[in-house]
Amino acid sequence: MHLIFSKADFQIRGQSYESFPILIDEKNDVFVEGLEFLVHHCLKRGSVQSRRSWDTYGRDLYDFFAFLEANKLDWRTLSDRANETILAIYRDASFQHFKLSASTVNRRLHLAIKFYQYALRQGWVNTLPFELETVKVKRHNGFLAHTDTSGGYTVKPDVLLKTPITKIKILNSEQIADLLNAIRNPTIRLIVRLGLLTGLRKEELLTFPVKYVTSPKLTSARSHIVVELKPQEMSLKGSKGRSIHVPISLMHDLWDYAIYDRNQLVQSQNTNPNTLFVTTKGESWSVNSRSLNNQLKALNLPFPCNPHVLRHTYATHTLKALMERKSISFNPLLYVRDRLGHSSITTTERYLHFLDEIQDDLRTAYQDEIELICKEFAKG
Repeated sequence: MHLIFSKADFQIRGQSYESFPILIDEKNDVFVEGLEFLVHHCLKRGSVQSRRSWDTYGRDLYDFFAFLEANKLDWRTLSDRANETILAIYRDASFQHFKLSASTVNRRLHLAIKFYQYALRQGWVNTLPFELETVKVKRHNGFLAHTDTSGGYTVKPDVLLKTPITKIKILNSEQIADLLNAIRNPTIRLIVRLGLLTGLRKEELLTFPVKYVTSPKLTSARSHIVVELKPQEMSLKGSKGRSIHVPISLMHDLWDYAIYDRNQLVQSQNTNPNTLFVTTKGESWSVNSRSLNNQLKALNLPFPCNPHVLRHTYATHTLKALMERKSISFNPLLYVRDRLGHSSITTTERYLHFLDEIQDDLRTAYQDEIELICKEFAKG
């Protein structure tokens, strides 16, 4: 089994899909069922649109079928002579022999499960290589809890490994101050502030267009400036546009960076990037690079810090602050959902579990507090 990626001449219904994953079997023929499933899963469902996801799905599916091919297992047989399902065999080998994490094994199993569900609908197999079991799930009293008719139970495939609940990591006010004070690079500090105050993902921070930065003097807004994010102009998950609210004080600093530091750098390097943040070479940051993560890690702070922690911090503290304001006429959960770009409200609801862990001193206006920290840092 081999994995290749298509050229620009690979077309579906007249539209080109370059870099689309294609599995090739040991006879050097296209694994047609695998290709048909990936086309359905990545292109036709409508929920998986990111080209960056194609690579992950392709490699995960390749890993599963390459394992079957290497061990002389036919994916249509579904089980071996000992009546153990091939999904269970793959699971145990991945976890026990190859020492993969439970979350990685489950991610690959989920895709294999979806393949077999699709295969059953297409008539390629007559049954599924797993059974569904009923498990109890934790319920909470968050928004839309009254619509939950599950009774606290759900069903899941029995081949999945048990994984510990991953706790969302957020920063408190002291940690935020330590983080901002530890950063010496002014560009990194602005990237971190934008992440803390808007909840943008890493790829969104690094592809944020310079054209989105405007002079605060040209607006009548008193607290924040609404910025419309467009998938045609920057990297957005699912290619779905949304709006964010950038505090006036932060926009003022972004404007100064754009017309002074950034402008001087790109002119000296004779570059013309579309992104706001640029490297020392005057070029856009690579979305696939771990440079930003590595620079934050190099600060050697006693707490975890990466772009996703910044996003979690924004979401949790903003939700907390809004829920304690009695004068607002909108639902805080819907507000945070729309700012983060979540496709489902249930994704946003997970932050409700961590509100009680926020210290009392953070039960104020979250954005105002971070900006006050930045002002104090500037004075020093």
